Amino acid sequence: MASTSDTAEIERRLAAAMDRLGAALAQTPARPGPDPALAEALSAAEAERDRALARAEEAESELAEAKGSGEAGEAALRAELDGLREALETETTANAQLRERVAALKDKKDALATRVAELEAEAERLQSARDADRAELDEIIAALEPLVREQSHA
Repeated sequence: MASTSDTAEIERRLAAAMDRLGAALAQTPARPGPDPALAEALSAAEAERDRALARAEEAESELAEAKGSGEAGEAALRAELDGLREALETETTANAQLRERVAALKDKKDALATRVAELEAEAERLQSARDADRAELDEIIAALEPLVREQSHA
């Protein structure tokens, strides 16, 4: 049977997952690609939610078995079930928040990838223009060299 210490453990794990997510959000990747810390945080939150759901179902099952054993046992099981339902609701809310943050990070990553591609194209264009200017200057210098030699011999 799940206890309040299990609920506290779930809350602690959720807080740790949220901290990992916050740390991942603080880092902006230079190149697009999967973010392992974010995926790990999302996976951990989903696993915690699944465990809380399993504990709630277990408590419901135990509650059904304990109905014949008296009101005191039933009240304790109901309280535990309520706590587990609350923990499940908390996990579900946290999971939704994680999904929103993951979607926002993916959007930001896509925008950054687009900007990087634009900057790379601009750098290529500038390099091509520089190369063309250099070639033109080399031609002008080559055309002026004979004139400069004539002037220096005269």
